[in-house]
Amino acid sequence: MRIRRLLESEAAATAGRDAVSMASTFDDALMERWRERIAQGTVWGLERGGSVLGHCRLLPSEHLFGGRAVPTLDIAAVAVPPEHRGQGVARAMMEAAVAYGTEQGFGLSLLFPATTAMYRKLGWEHAGSWSRYRVPTAAVPGLGPVMRVGDAEGDWEAIRACRERSVRALSGPAVRSEERWDALGRAPYRYVLDAPEPGTVLEAYALVRQRTTPGDWRHVVVLEDWAATSRQGLEAVAGLIGRWSTFGSAAELVDTVPSRLSGVIPEQSLERAGGLHWMARGLDLEVAVSARGFPRGLTATVGLEVDGAEGAWRLEVADGRGRLTRTDHGQAWLHTQALGPLFTGFRSPAELVLQGLARGPTEALELLGAAFSGPPPVVFDFF
Repeated sequence: MRIRRLLESEAAATAGRDAVSMASTFDDALMERWRERIAQGTVWGLERGGSVLGHCRLLPSEHLFGGRAVPTLDIAAVAVPPEHRGQGVARAMMEAAVAYGTEQGFGLSLLFPATTAMYRKLGWEHAGSWSRYRVPTAAVPGLGPVMRVGDAEGDWEAIRACRERSVRALSGPAVRSEERWDALGRAPYRYVLDAPEPGTVLEAYALVRQRTTPGDWRHVVVLEDWAATSRQGLEAVAGLIGRWSTFGSAAELVDTVPSRLSGVIPEQSLERAGGLHWMARGLDLEVAVSARGFPRGLTATVGLEVDGAEGAWRLEVADGRGRLTRTDHGQAWLHTQALGPLFTGFRSPAELVLQGLARGPTEALELLGAAFSGPPPVVFDFF
């Protein structure tokens, strides 16, 4: 079996695999979508004897950790039709993806798992959250300043700048591609809150659509994307939700854990309505560590041994930067599966010890915890 980029002439077959694997509707729109993705060079198939048995998307990306962008290979749309399952097809594709990502110099790999067990066997582990919330519109009446309707063209760059500022201190958000921004730009309604100082970044925005249900005269307000850079901005977004209460029964949105909006909504009306943990795996560890940001007040040196890797590493952290160099021996031992949740800050070393994924002297483990600490890791854009 070998993995290769698929050709545009294979778009129909790829759409067929997607339809049977993901319960997608097989039509011209689906084929065109896969034709565009193949043209981008992001669709890879596993081939045996001239037949493609499964496919996936390998998406070059960057995710923010410690305030800096880490080169990441996002894996999406892993599809193996029922007649080829149970033959190691998905496993072979993921092993090839790991080899490709490491060779190409990506520090990490991220994915949303349809099944956790297989990915864990290959070194991925839960490393952050994607969380959807729901709040009744009546729970936030008249809160905050009124947002104005955003200009279709004039406010777009300001919206993007507001988003980038809002995620700077978070752990895990993707540096968005133009494709993602284009998709969000199709939301039918835009609202913005201007900053007090003219010419400065917006304090908040919301890209909104409405979802109706047959037989129900009310609708759900869906925030496709939103951001706030101040408490006033948070209150404005919450107030926008409340001002829909006449015909809108509730609002749905994606946010951090815990939700930032829970700090301004008067009661505990904001409830988690769904979500899942995404998974991460280390690829080129030197790249990952050198790209990541670290606590500026921390100076630390820790020796590491990683399961399956030849030799040991020395992690040095100082002045908000980190680097890995080879050394003779390590103090702490990490399973490959521990790298993702440790790097993102999703699991502390103590938790990883409990799971059997780490061991070592208490001082070394505490230094690792201090180095990789941060806000609960989150991804807002499902891929």
